[in-house]
Amino acid sequence: MENSREKVAIVITSLQQAGIDCHLFGGWAEEVLGLRAPSAHGDIDLLYCGTDFKEFDTALRELPQFEEVPQKRFRHKRAFQFSGTLCEFTLVQGADKQPLTLFWGDVPFVWESPLLHASSIEVGGQPVSVVSAANLKRYREHHKETEPHRWSEPQALEPHE
Repeated sequence: MENSREKVAIVITSLQQAGIDCHLFGGWAEEVLGLRAPSAHGDIDLLYCGTDFKEFDTALRELPQFEEVPQKRFRHKRAFQFSGTLCEFTLVQGADKQPLTLFWGDVPFVWESPLLHASSIEVGGQPVSVVSAANLKRYREHHKETEPHRWSEPQALEPHE
């Protein structure tokens, strides 16, 4: 199955059924909000709101169709393969007050409030929660400040518990 709107819907629905609420982010979110033209996508980016990844990790262990990518297990991120497509999840803490991601555990990125688009958007026949256009633009503008080069540092990896 290619990385399509239908696959995005399947991923999000599968997560919701497991009790994991995520919000569409990245290129797919930009496309469904009309911020960029439709194109091929290499992955599916999602935001996960919580204090940490403990509940997320527990729930994902029960979904065998999601295979973890251990090289992308960081304090602020998890990654899984789903039917050949990489799905990346970024942790957002304090989403109901002042949304914040601590990239690598020590590089703060403050999201604008509200974090999400005002209403769900239909993607692949399913209503999907999407990150706001303001936050998508802000993230694009400040991405390099989140120190993405650190993904290759061995000390950045978070061990399995």
